[in-house]
Amino acid sequence: MSIHDHSTLAALIKAYEKSIVFEESTPHALSVAKIFTQMRWSKGGLVLLGVRRDGTVTGLAPSELPAVYTRFERLCRDLTATSIKLGTLIIEDRVVVFMVFNATHRLLAPLRHYSSCISNTRLV
Repeated sequence: MSIHDHSTLAALIKAYEKSIVFEESTPHALSVAKIFTQMRWSKGGLVLLGVRRDGTVTGLAPSELPAVYTRFERLCRDLTATSIKLGTLIIEDRVVVFMVFNATHRLLAPLRHYSSCISNTRLV
């Protein structure tokens, strides 16, 4: 399993009961509201910003990260009581932001393959 293989990221997406991906860093307000509605009842959900549905990494501009973190930390606290792990994943010099809903030890396990590429993690 190689970190540089797009199929690896596609496998990560499939490892979760519910996965939502966005090519853009800041989805529209309606899309954000749908995230929290869809993930509320999931037994493990993954949201990736900067990734296409097939696992291809489009990436985010590093300058966008502070705004993305600020926005989603606030929304996570305001819209759900669910435990959410928020972090950054670097793949092929591209930046991806991830959120794992209902973040238990077991549900964070699929991310262990990427542990050397993960930074800025926080539990929200």
